[in-house]
Amino acid sequence: MDERERRAEYWVQNYADTLVRLGWTWFGNPHDAQDICQTVLLKLMEHDPGLPDRDAERAWVLRVAVNVCKDLKRNAWNRRTVGLEACQVTVPPPGEGSGLLEAVGRLPRTYRQVVYLRYYEGYGVSEIAEMLAVKPALVSTRLARARTKLKNMMGGGQNEGSISE
Repeated sequence: MDERERRAEYWVQNYADTLVRLGWTWFGNPHDAQDICQTVLLKLMEHDPGLPDRDAERAWVLRVAVNVCKDLKRNAWNRRTVGLEACQVTVPPPGEGSGLLEAVGRLPRTYRQVVYLRYYEGYGVSEIAEMLAVKPALVSTRLARARTKLKNMMGGGQNEGSISE
């Protein structure tokens, strides 16, 4: 196995699941999420940043993924078409069938994005704001609104402790 194959295997093993989940939070369907993952992995293999710090590398990978998602959203094809998934129930990524994740999947895209980055990837409000190119106050507002919506979806005050920050 040459160096290029080793790097490709490294990117896939360390980031493929995260990239699919991030794509899913943006588009709500597994096919677009997989396309996002593949596109980002190809970009990573073409332009390996060679960052020595694992956290900096992870943040860079997610930033690339967010940019790819934004590009796909701006694409004229996506603005003018409605996919088959519009008439289907959104399915979470494989192996993630919890009720909470299903509720997160029913949130509007802007809330799904911040919830995923905050609670599934562990980023802080200011880091999320930088990734999404918005103000930290907007991220905090979206998180608060998402928690309120999730609490209502999950049955009111019963699960209040599981959604707090």
